[in-house]
Amino acid sequence: MARQYTKELIKREFLNIVEVKSLKNITIAELAEKCDINRNTFYYHYEDIYMLVKEILNDELEKIDKEFNNTYSWEDSLLHAVSFILENKKATQNIFKSIDKKDTDDYLFKVCEAVMEKYIKNECESKNIIAKEKDKILIRNFYRAALVGLLDKWIQDGMKEEPQLVIYRIGKLFDGNIERSLRISEELDN
Repeated sequence: MARQYTKELIKREFLNIVEVKSLKNITIAELAEKCDINRNTFYYHYEDIYMLVKEILNDELEKIDKEFNNTYSWEDSLLHAVSFILENKKATQNIFKSIDKKDTDDYLFKVCEAVMEKYIKNECESKNIIAKEKDKILIRNFYRAALVGLLDKWIQDGMKEEPQLVIYRIGKLFDGNIERSLRISEELDN
């Protein structure tokens, strides 16, 4: 219990610090001081700050899986999935500017994949669509790639636009396309 409390404290204080400072300017000593722990306690839990960041991002991915709601549209699912980013805009920018681009892309990739995979599965189950598995994967990959590109660009551009407006507009522009694609899959030969 104490171990989990300490880890949560470290994560919370880290997010508070990274809201105002670049990741590269945060030291273990500063973080330990904010948490009222010694440096060794930090190192007991994490190898370095980058391992802490990876755990925070992985925690968010786990939350997406646990909190998926079958009643959500893909737009609502995506907004829910990126709620961490929306609630921690400055911290996200500082983190994403400081860690390897591969890691940021990997995180966005997993977020969008989780959303689209669950949404497509739910569409098929709720509407009795028997789409071919390879087509479900193609549809998921197509939308995932588009969403990752949009999120990455939005983050790189400083997160100025309200993502809700863009995501819901895309939803309106492409309304019904996922269901239509899944239904076409039922009719296609292998």
